[in-house]
Amino acid sequence: MNNFTEKLAEILSPIAAKFSGQRHLSAVRDGFIVAMPLIIVASFFVLINNVGLDPDSGIFKSIADLSQFQEIGNIVFDATLGIISILIAFTVSYNLAESRDRDGVIPGVIGIALLFTLFPSIESVVPIGTDKAVEVTGVFSSVNTSATGLFMAIIAALLGTELYLFLSKSDKLNIKMPNSVPPMVAKSFSSLIPSLITLTVFAVVVFTIDLLFGMSFPDLITTLIQAPLTSVTTSFFGILLITFIQNLLWGFGIHGANITAPILEPTLLASIQENITASQLGQEIPNIITKPFVDVYTLLGGGGCLIGLVIAIFIVSKRKEYKEVAKIGIIPSSFNIAEPVMFGLPVVMNPVLIIPLVIVPAVNLTIAYLATAIGLVSKTVVMVPWTTPPVISAFLATGGDWRAAVLSVFLIAISVVIYIPFVMALNKVSLK
Repeated sequence: MNNFTEKLAEILSPIAAKFSGQRHLSAVRDGFIVAMPLIIVASFFVLINNVGLDPDSGIFKSIADLSQFQEIGNIVFDATLGIISILIAFTVSYNLAESRDRDGVIPGVIGIALLFTLFPSIESVVPIGTDKAVEVTGVFSSVNTSATGLFMAIIAALLGTELYLFLSKSDKLNIKMPNSVPPMVAKSFSSLIPSLITLTVFAVVVFTIDLLFGMSFPDLITTLIQAPLTSVTTSFFGILLITFIQNLLWGFGIHGANITAPILEPTLLASIQENITASQLGQEIPNIITKPFVDVYTLLGGGGCLIGLVIAIFIVSKRKEYKEVAKIGIIPSSFNIAEPVMFGLPVVMNPVLIIPLVIVPAVNLTIAYLATAIGLVSKTVVMVPWTTPPVISAFLATGGDWRAAVLSVFLIAISVVIYIPFVMALNKVSLK
């Protein structure tokens, strides 16, 4: 096994080195690194709100109702992960411009503006006390400014910055100011026409999409991804496909769980309800695949089963920055909160780590399904909170089956083994 792991790492190392130096991937990586402190802060408040202060499942519920203090965490979340796509639009644009030896401030600001051209500014809301939806103009949904909008932020930053930098090279498009004008003012006027053209191009694209398809850019992206999945049910191969796509989307900065939720949630929740009812009546449990089944076996440490990556980093990584992120991310990962590691390393847009990111959950799902199907572990009959730590969650979800807890430990070990050669490959790649 060690020889195989080392050989695989040797094969992956040059690939990792090549991609690490790629300008656009580096801009995305460095952009996420800049935002990492805010992501970590938000993740800890998510942990506190869900594990400690939740009125239904929080650890303090038996002592006192502290749910009112969740608002503190909500405020912090809205100011960090709630606007993460805006922050990333700036940081990625900035780093891409800097990589081309250009000042990054103006491209960063333009990146934010371009992101908002992709967002719809009309939202449908239902006022309190009524059941009729009304349209509100001039507003932007926090759904888009949060992690759900990261894909659009990356598109705006990379394509928009490249277009702006290309246009700004032309002397004909630069407004020349007298030498007496302060440099910052002169720079702003010089960027006026390239900015105008770049924003116009994006606006025309968004307008055309609305004209042709009658939907916003975010809705188009969601529809293109969700449409192929709408016919997939809770069959093994169906859930395997969705799990694969879900984590592949994570690898490109798209919140895979949010995209697939409208497809999965209704059927998965219905299947666990059937299991709960059958358990209460003393009948045979009908369903293997349920909401808690997917959560406790494919979200070990969050999307991509990242607790395996964290452990693998502690075991074989020689990169100091990776170990620092792992130290910070170990606690959130223990409660299935993946953001600190997902964006901190980052795993997002990392061509090497994307491979195990999609493989590990699929492998774990397959093993867990087979183990349940042949009766090695019990089927899930309890709906447990998604922040319940791995191993414990499997034990609780199966109604106290210790074998499920053992299976969970085994799946974590499998995750570590799969992640190790990829972490070893990244040992030879230094951040530049």
